[in-house]
Amino acid sequence: MLTQSNLWLAAQELAYIQIRYADSGRTLNEAALCGAIDFIEWQHYPNNDLVDKASGYEFYYHAHSAEEMPNGEHGHFHVIKRDEKSFHHLIGIALNQQGLPVRLFTTNQWVTGEDMAHAKLAIESLKGFEMNIKGRMAPVSKWLGALIKLFTVEIESLIFERDQKIAQLEIKLGNRNLALNSQEHHVITQCKIDLMGRISEHLLAVNS
Repeated sequence: MLTQSNLWLAAQELAYIQIRYADSGRTLNEAALCGAIDFIEWQHYPNNDLVDKASGYEFYYHAHSAEEMPNGEHGHFHVIKRDEKSFHHLIGIALNQQGLPVRLFTTNQWVTGEDMAHAKLAIESLKGFEMNIKGRMAPVSKWLGALIKLFTVEIESLIFERDQKIAQLEIKLGNRNLALNSQEHHVITQCKIDLMGRISEHLLAVNS
């Protein structure tokens, strides 16, 4: 269970990383490109994803074709958990052109080719999210970990709702496999978020 102190630390870390990038003249989405000059549709950044073999966590950043991207969004992270035989998608985090997160979302199996995990397993995986990464992508992995903490309530709600929506699609489409691999219903649940508002809320809560 996250305490107010944990949330304050997460808010502080997010603020620090955002300010650090802003002071260097970069945005978080530029940092997520891992030094690439061109941002190519559908390509993963970094090329082979960022993987922490010890923990099994990984993530990558990418964007779809322009006509498929929601208005004002630059791209999004996919956060994943692997074990020895399979992997499952945990959460998607979309950034706007200024490098601020604006939307959280879950997907069906078709999007990443995952083995769809039950909501309880996905949530347990998210609670342990921590990557031991060195080098230029270390702040990005820390940013993701802090964001997941700060929006735990929203993320857990989206994941539980995802399972409910998939069950409804299973009935509508006739079987579970069709529901899990529907290109028409590939984004299952989503919600908008306000990072700066959430950071201010938790930093002020401790100082008040």
